[in-house]
Order: sequence, then C-alpha cells, then structure tokens
Amino acid sequence: MSLLGSKKKCPFHGIELEIAHRGKKSIPDFPLIEVLGLPMLYCPKCFDEGKDTSLEVEAGATNKFLRDLRKLLEKADFPGQLSKPKITVNFNPFKTALEESGQSGKILEANGKHVWRRGPKENEDDSEDTRLENFETRNPKHSFDQLILEPETMSRLREAVNVLVSQELIYDSWNLKSVARTGRRVALNFYGPPGTGKTLAADAIANYLGKEILIVSYAELESKYVGETPKNIRAAFQKAAKTGAVLFFDEADSVLGKRLTNISQSADNSINVARSTTLIELDNFDGIVIFASNLVGNYDTAFLRRMLAHIEFHLPSTDQRVAIWKCHIPPEMPTEENLDFQKLADDSAGAAGGDIQNAILLAASYATMRQKSEQVVKTEDLSRAIEFLLQGKHKIIGHHTV
Repeated sequence: MSLLGSKKKCPFHGIELEIAHRGKKSIPDFPLIEVLGLPMLYCPKCFDEGKDTSLEVEAGATNKFLRDLRKLLEKADFPGQLSKPKITVNFNPFKTALEESGQSGKILEANGKHVWRRGPKENEDDSEDTRLENFETRNPKHSFDQLILEPETMSRLREAVNVLVSQELIYDSWNLKSVARTGRRVALNFYGPPGTGKTLAADAIANYLGKEILIVSYAELESKYVGETPKNIRAAFQKAAKTGAVLFFDEADSVLGKRLTNISQSADNSINVARSTTLIELDNFDGIVIFASNLVGNYDTAFLRRMLAHIEFHLPSTDQRVAIWKCHIPPEMPTEENLDFQKLADDSAGAAGGDIQNAILLAASYATMRQKSEQVVKTEDLSRAIEFLLQGKHKIIGHHTV
C-alpha cells in the first residue's frame, strides 16, 4: 500500500505525513555524483518506532536531473592530471547553517518550507572518534597450520599473501607503483558455503602478516536511520587504515550487492548510497581488505573488478573431515577409547567445519545428561549429534527450495 495515499496520510497511524529534507541518492555504477537533502514525506510516529517508511517527493524530476548531470560530467574534458571531480548536490542548502547553529533535530521554517534533520539521541556522541570506537580490532587466533582446506585453496591463499609480503620488491624495486591503479591496496574475495573456513583463513592471514584483524558484519554497519550505514562503512575503513589491521567484511554481499536501478523509496536509495560509499572507500583504501560471502553471485561487477583474487572454499572431503573431527575435540574432554573418526567422517558427509564443531558441542551436552560415571563422549554421541544437525539443515534447505 502506498504511503502517500489520496490524503497523504500514514496508512499505519492515520496521521498526516510531514516533509523532511533528508533523502540521499546516487547513480548506480557512477559514484561521482551524490544528491543530498531530497524532500521526503514521512510519518513521525513510524520514525519514532524505528521504521523508515518515507517516500521521495518528485522522484522523477530528481532522477532526470541526475541523468542530465551525469551526461554533462561524462562529456566534460579533464586533461592531464586533472581527474573528474565528485559532485555533491544539496537540495537542502540550509542544512549546513542549521548544523552550525546547533539547531539540528528541530523542525524549522526555511523559505516557507519545513526543514528537518534528526538530531543525536540524548547523551549520544556522534563524533568521528566515537564512531571509530564502535569497531574493535583484535589479535588473530588462528594460523595457517591450523587450517584444514583443500590443497588448491591453500595454494591460492599463500599466493595472495605473497603479494603482500613482496610489496617492497614489486612496487618499489620493480616500480609497479607507477602503473598500479589501485595503489598498494589488496582486496580478496572469499566465497563458499557457510562454515568452510573463510573467517579462519582471514584470521590466519592477519597472523602471518603480524597484524590485528578488524571483523565487520553487516549487522554492525546497518542502521535504521537514513545516512548512518554509509558513515559506519567509512568508519570501518578509517579504523583499519588507522590501526593497520586486516579489514574483514563478513556477509559481504550485503554491501557489495548489485545497486538498485528502480528507486521507489528512501530505503532503496540508502542501499545504493551504502554500496557506492563502499566502492569509494575501497578505491581510497591502501591496506588489506577481505570480503567473504555465501552469495557471491549477488556481487556488483564493479566490486569484482577490484579484487586481486577470488578464492573458493569448498565443503571438506572425507579425509579433511577426519582431521576436523580430531582437531576440534580438546584433550580435556573425556571420550571413549578409540573413537571411530572414519565413521564420524562418513556420517558427516556434506557437513562444513562449523557443523562438526557444533556437533561436538551438542555431543558433549548429551554426555553431561548421564550419570557422572557415564559422562564420557562416545562415537554414537557424535554421530547422533551430526545427524541431528544435518537433518535440520536439509529440512530448511528443502523448505526454501520448494
């Protein structure tokens, strides 16, 4: 149901919509143009409830304006060292004046129109330093010798890491810095099913290079407030640059996905702005960034072109599953003698390393439910646990493919 309606009332609360100059818009595949301050109709009650149900006013006119501006910029000649500039157009030119006067968060009159900007929550410090503190680096916990991967995957990982180790020779002595369009940035793309070791591999790379790692999930980036997600993306890149940490994006398809071409509401535009922001930050980044996803097919080709290597992670083979079972059972855990790891590997066909780790935890729980004298993890406990987990996964996958 359209939020506008014939009477311009919210269909959820029945109150009249208000206008807010807080919309943002950019052009898919052309991040050099950004539009700010677009007038949006919104419901104050929806906004207070954390719902973004706003719709852009005169979207057709602003879309045409963007197309015309793009054509103008593409035709313009920028000779020599002069590159095409980034153009920011503000449909709410009074916003800066309001911010400087400390009146953000209020509805004010400007040229007969309501101008609105969300102010910070009470006791909220939205400074750059505070936003950077939201992202914490940590020391890596795993090394290459702990990874159980296919030989080809390990080989590709080590080849990618060698680019980082050999930067002085490659860029300085051999002068590849004179032609390297991306500078010294190294961007890697890890893809494959969940639980196959993508995060562990990123951890191992950081360990090998003697760097900290900054792991960022989409949940940390996303915000219900318009404009917050791009700020968080910038902050993540800034924190990695400041600390020299390896930047690792989990669920990367959420920020590297194809940009939307049919913009119908502010939420759609926010997605495009976030993805364009990621593209810009990636181009300006001079460190190591690793993206990981289970849905690599959703990536925008603009991001794929910027990756040094695409490394696929597979479900473990039988021999690898034997090794994974063994390495995930701590010596302190009481087990029966001669656990049948070959049987466990056979029973866990189709399982990822993460599934096996969960199965061991579940089997340990089974053992604690018995009398103290019988609290020993048995092969049958582990087989039962992995069977239970795999059946659940297969039911869910089957349900979604119907």
